Amino acid sequence: MYSEEQLERHTEKVLREIGIEENQTILDCCCGSGIYTTAAAELVGEGGSVYAVDTNSEKLKDLRQKVDSVGLQNIEIMEENVESKISLPSSSVDVVLLYDIFWYFRPTENKLARLLQEVYRVAKVNALISVYPAHLNLHELKQFKNEMENKGFSLEDEYSSQFVHEGRIEKGKLLNFKKTNNQVKKFEKQIADLKARLPAHSVSPSMIEKLEKLEEELEEAKKKRM
Repeated sequence: MYSEEQLERHTEKVLREIGIEENQTILDCCCGSGIYTTAAAELVGEGGSVYAVDTNSEKLKDLRQKVDSVGLQNIEIMEENVESKISLPSSSVDVVLLYDIFWYFRPTENKLARLLQEVYRVAKVNALISVYPAHLNLHELKQFKNEMENKGFSLEDEYSSQFVHEGRIEKGKLLNFKKTNNQVKKFEKQIADLKARLPAHSVSPSMIEKLEKLEEELEEAKKKRM
């Protein structure tokens, strides 16, 4: 059984090692009760900000009580559905934490794609997107990495250590991505590659659906660049 102090000390160590520092703006997406939220707030200091977002009102209530008890002034708690809208300006966030989200956001589901579109919108170019992929098997992990690449994020490194998960410290791996500024080019290349593979005489419904989805994402990416 770990004490709250042990868990907090461990989360702060992890966040420091991935590069969180003073004066940054952090988005803790699907923050739960906020074990990483408060650690991030300590690291960014008075000049930084942490936005803690979740849909679970009970967990956010616990986080509010904790924030009030320790007197942190640089945390804003937001109760909202992140797959439809994150109430932050575009290109405003230095670091996004996606820790332990896959019990809900499965790699092949549209709601994960919608979440990543919002993450792409609010993140600055070259922002760090740090992911703790608990609850994924190797096949699902590969699918998720492909989805991140498709959405305009490049994998920078994989960081093995011990992380706080569900009230305990366990071995695991972080995936650290960066937001790139060449999302349009990636979609254009994927569409060209897919069209080159389309048979001349017969096109399956799944290939048509995939092409239409890519073309929709290309148009969305172009709008975000305007």
